[in-house]
Amino acid sequence: MVSKILVIDDDPAVRGAFRLILEEDGFLVREAEDGLKGIEMVNADRPDLIFLDLRMPGIDGVETLRRLKTIDETLNIYIVTAFASEFMDQLKSAHDEGFQFELASKPLSSAQIRDIAQVACIIKAHEKRREEQHKLVLTLYIVSLNSETRQLVGQITAVLNTLYEPGYWVFDVVEVLGMPEKALEKDVFATPMLVRDVPKPVLKLLGDLSRMSSVIAAITTQSKDKGIQTVII
Repeated sequence: MVSKILVIDDDPAVRGAFRLILEEDGFLVREAEDGLKGIEMVNADRPDLIFLDLRMPGIDGVETLRRLKTIDETLNIYIVTAFASEFMDQLKSAHDEGFQFELASKPLSSAQIRDIAQVACIIKAHEKRREEQHKLVLTLYIVSLNSETRQLVGQITAVLNTLYEPGYWVFDVVEVLGMPEKALEKDVFATPMLVRDVPKPVLKLLGDLSRMSSVIAAITTQSKDKGIQTVII
């Protein structure tokens, strides 16, 4: 499924730059020239990620944030602005009220825009898959996929296919080379513990992965009964 991104900014040049960069990576990009238009578009169709400006005509970015989060508190909103200091008190108040958002300073490089979109949409997609209530969800966070890690990932997938029926399990591999701090924010660097739900053939392969320098985080599992736990590595 194609990830949907909404850019809310009154500057058409900024919106065009985001569209050009993100569409090259296969994202579906929509644009809103102000906060009210952005709210209207979100009401019609929820995006996976919103890039939001602060200084705009009509309602500003902070008020837009509040209204968007009132519509759907799970919206992933990344405020991108050159006026963070001007709005800092308002942003702090919004944060203290429980409104969650990320903040970045303009200008962003094309690489930064891609990294933000890729990581945010991967996390969003993973959260959606969790909502599907698979009995076993495995997630591997690594620096980057190389031939050795690809081989072991393939072996883990093959073992899972052998042990479980389709629909029972999900195995996601997330590369966090561009923004490893995102993995830290999502608490994936947890204290390892053994989860009995994972069969021994899979645990053995995970142990092989743990000895590779490119594996920087943990495999986590989720089940309906036990919630989210962390496996070795």
